[in-house]
Amino acid sequence: MGEAYWLFVVMVVFTVASPGPGVLMTLDNAVAGGWRAAMQGVLGLALGAALMAGLSSAGIGLLVRSSPSLFQLLKYAGVAYLFHLSFKTWRRDPKTPAPMDRRETAPAAGAARKRLLDGALLQTSNPKSLFFFLSVLPQVARGAGGQPLWQVLAVATYCIALVLIHGLYAGLAARAGVWLSRPGSARLLSRLSALMFFTFGVTMLTLKM
Repeated sequence: MGEAYWLFVVMVVFTVASPGPGVLMTLDNAVAGGWRAAMQGVLGLALGAALMAGLSSAGIGLLVRSSPSLFQLLKYAGVAYLFHLSFKTWRRDPKTPAPMDRRETAPAAGAARKRLLDGALLQTSNPKSLFFFLSVLPQVARGAGGQPLWQVLAVATYCIALVLIHGLYAGLAARAGVWLSRPGSARLLSRLSALMFFTFGVTMLTLKM
């Protein structure tokens, strides 16, 4: 199990750290709202990953892989959500953040829940994450002699790595937020982020089983 687990850890680090819609959402949230706001979306990504891993372990991933119709449905749902993020990000009006007061507590809580939901939806609408767990978890389980506890450990490892790596990205982006939050820079970043979300959506359209 030791060798299989550490190979899994290396694979997870490269997968989580590689550029993709999740990383882009983390960077975008960090610039727009700071590190704490970005981490709310990151927690959503982690929850979505745990859900996809659970579905894969329950056999749903195999069902999707064996059913072209289900695969296409999931793929187009993911594409539609990426296009929605692209449209929303393009239309965002950059504003200089104002100091918070007590009256902003409720709206801030609502924004936190929305970022959490956005992260979970982004993760669960991407069939690539389902296939990642479908391909990797059986290998981890085989290396552990089929013990379910090791699959739980593998999923926990993935979620922890995601939170740590995306937290690092968010911290770096938040430190650059002073310059990036200026209206001109923020507008340019929003346009670039929107184009990237759109590009990821177009790329997902070419995804095959």
